[in-house]
Amino acid sequence: MKPLRIFAIRTCIACRKSENSANLLRVVLVDGVVTPDLKRNLPGRGARLHTACGFDAIQRKAFKWAFKLTESPDVSAFKKFLTELKEMDAKDMKLK
Repeated sequence: MKPLRIFAIRTCIACRKSENSANLLRVVLVDGVVTPDLKRNLPGRGARLHTACGFDAIQRKAFKWAFKLTESPDVSAFKKFLTELKEMDAKDMKLK
């Protein structure tokens, strides 16, 4: 019998709701660029958020606060990731 896997409770940086960390996307700062950590193994300080809260986090400049920066980091790659994710979700909905 497999042991139960227990996940830590983390807070979304955009909506501030507490959630099981398995349900949140981890992002890290790589050379000043906000990067999604899909495998959850990139080094460095991570921040977690719901994928649905991604654009809200960008608008609220939550990454600056989460990564303890003086300036806002580059979020262009993260915006592209969110847009592609949204397009994939839309395609999946049409297939059903």
